Amino acid sequence: MIEDLLKNEFFLRYFPPAAGLVFVFVFISLGRWQLDRAAEKNALLEEYADDAPYTETTNYASLNEFDRIEVGGRYLAGRQVLIDNISIDSRFGYYVITPFQPARSRSLLLVNRGWIPKTGSGSDAPDLDVESSPAIVQGLVGHLPRVAIRPGEAFAIHEDWPRVALYPSLDEVAAELGEELLPVVLLLSPAADNGFVRRWQPNISGPMMNYSYAFQWFAMAVAVVLILGWQLRKRSSDGREET
Repeated sequence: MIEDLLKNEFFLRYFPPAAGLVFVFVFISLGRWQLDRAAEKNALLEEYADDAPYTETTNYASLNEFDRIEVGGRYLAGRQVLIDNISIDSRFGYYVITPFQPARSRSLLLVNRGWIPKTGSGSDAPDLDVESSPAIVQGLVGHLPRVAIRPGEAFAIHEDWPRVALYPSLDEVAAELGEELLPVVLLLSPAADNGFVRRWQPNISGPMMNYSYAFQWFAMAVAVVLILGWQLRKRSSDGREET
């Protein structure tokens, strides 16, 4: 059947240009998609760099990443989670996740109070205690750290607090706490008290990579157009010579 197609004059005349146009459409679509991704990253970086004041909210589901919010309530320091395998400056340690009871919500808000290093002895561990009196916490809207593949369960040991976890989800932390959680995590402001090492930044590659990919896709589309134009001119020239 393929041999018959290769001998078919209609197929040989019209299929290559049609296929070329399809490739042009695909390449342009991929280039535009890369430009859209670059625009999304620029918007996220602008949101992160925004120095707007912190605002109160009760509609947590409508928040965007790196929105600046403040929440009144109190810490629940008796049930904290240490997220393991977090590296800063080539040292491994934990993120300290402390539940916070907002005054205007029944669900708990997880507050990432920052990073602490691993130590050789438990006696050298930083003091995780925090006052449970009413307070206002300020920070950026974020999420728990994630990985593509996690070996084993998030919580290997379900006794005592604080509990060590390996990249848990909100649902897994909620199950350990036995409480409902709000759908976001507050990344505690570096200027706030009761925190540790805090270097919040978008976990994304720069938009220049997407601009580079977009240029490559558009260049491939231009190359196909040039090839199609050359073939059409050649056919037209061959047709005039035959006549």
